[in-house]
Amino acid sequence: MTLKADILDDISSVLSDWDDVIWNAVTYKGIFYNEYEAASLFGGEIESRDPYVQVREADFFTITHASTIVIGGVTYKITAKEPDGLGMMLLRLSKD
Repeated sequence: MTLKADILDDISSVLSDWDDVIWNAVTYKGIFYNEYEAASLFGGEIESRDPYVQVREADFFTITHASTIVIGGVTYKITAKEPDGLGMMLLRLSKD
């Protein structure tokens, strides 16, 4: 087995314990983050949440910007796709 195949097998076993991510009526697994962030900009504070989910790239390879997914009963729109080159992809999300 190749190193890449080993990594993909490891990813699948780890993700099985994580959050359900529904896309096109199919349930996949992912690691969902919805952390609070505060930043200073031009002397003022900006507060927001920057939700994103890490998923297997093979499962979401064809997803496009503005596609929607559902996590925990909440619908999110994809705002960015960031593959890591090792089989995982970070999907940046927006509720808008």
